[in-house]
Amino acid sequence: MTLKIPLALPTDHQFSIMQRILDGTLPIESPEEFEEILKIYTDDPFLYRSYGDLLQRLGRDDEAVSMYEEAAVFFIARGLNLQAIVSKILEWSIQKPTHEEGRAFHALLHETGSNETPLQRFWAGMSYAELVAVMRRMVRVKERSGKTMLRVDQPNNEIFFVVSGFLAEMPSPECVIEARMAGIDYEPKLLGPNDIFGNIFPLDRDSTSDTEIRSVTDVELVKVTRAVLRNAAQKYPNIERRLRALYKPESRGVCDRAWQTVRRAMRYGLPTKVELRCPTMAAGQNEIEETGIAIDLSIGGICVDLGEKAIDTDTPVLKGRLVNMTLDLLNKEAVLNLTGKIVWQRHQPTAQGTSILIGIRFDTLNPVDQEVLIEYCSGSVGEQNLLLSLWDTMVKNE
Repeated sequence: MTLKIPLALPTDHQFSIMQRILDGTLPIESPEEFEEILKIYTDDPFLYRSYGDLLQRLGRDDEAVSMYEEAAVFFIARGLNLQAIVSKILEWSIQKPTHEEGRAFHALLHETGSNETPLQRFWAGMSYAELVAVMRRMVRVKERSGKTMLRVDQPNNEIFFVVSGFLAEMPSPECVIEARMAGIDYEPKLLGPNDIFGNIFPLDRDSTSDTEIRSVTDVELVKVTRAVLRNAAQKYPNIERRLRALYKPESRGVCDRAWQTVRRAMRYGLPTKVELRCPTMAAGQNEIEETGIAIDLSIGGICVDLGEKAIDTDTPVLKGRLVNMTLDLLNKEAVLNLTGKIVWQRHQPTAQGTSILIGIRFDTLNPVDQEVLIEYCSGSVGEQNLLLSLWDTMVKNE
């Protein structure tokens, strides 16, 4: 069967600079440049994890350990228990943990890790011995887009947890025919972070896959074999019970997934129009006025895409300049006037020219502005999707 994937990926937004950094389309290979980004986004676990990966590639293991440790804490604070566990696996692959460090991480996961979803409860609810038994046998897998991970009727003796990226799942041709006969127009299911795939029940005998799985972006997964789970479940029956809580009964509907699908959420905030003015502060400096778009808005700062420019020798160096900015939060009643400092600048080649990207660290915010930003950055997924739709309509009509 050829898997056709008519899926629109839930990208954060074309203006998201953070997304470009994380997916590799805006590579950062300099620790100094990464440090500049972290001055703006001081608690983003994905950035800390990516920075740890960079430091490890550069052989700076002690610093990588520190970044992975911080990433794990921030991941847990966001309810991303699986991603925290993977960060710890990376940290402990460099520096073997003490018993006390292992206990401390389990306590943090158990006491702080979110319990809102079944998968969060699966990880946070494990005893220390259960968690160690599973973590020690997890295998990280990284694949490029377009990779077929499983085919229908292929032997399948592993369970996969999605750490990052997106995959498509398509049931067998027989199931699709059955769905059509029932009047169901079936399309591939999009799997993303914290989703699960793999047919490993029952644990006591081999099985085959009843779906085809293909990566549609670069993906990072962790897998555990049936043999590992079977042996762990014999010693710790609670592991199998918790895993089965994520598995749907055989009476599920036609072509329904066997595993519960995670509800999608946006990683970043909403598109924001930003007007910038860099005043003259020293001899030889000219006042600069620019308008850009940002989506990576945080309490600490913002990254802004100033759009495509004709880059030449007269292009000003913006890094280090003080800046006054007006943020239009897509609501004429919510316009913020803030000040800050440009701490990062990058020229990114595009098909049409060169895009200038800058990162701004805010000055100390007053309580009113801080409250508005918190409200804006933490809007519900429904509200964000509605406003994004309105935003895209506005852009198309301009």
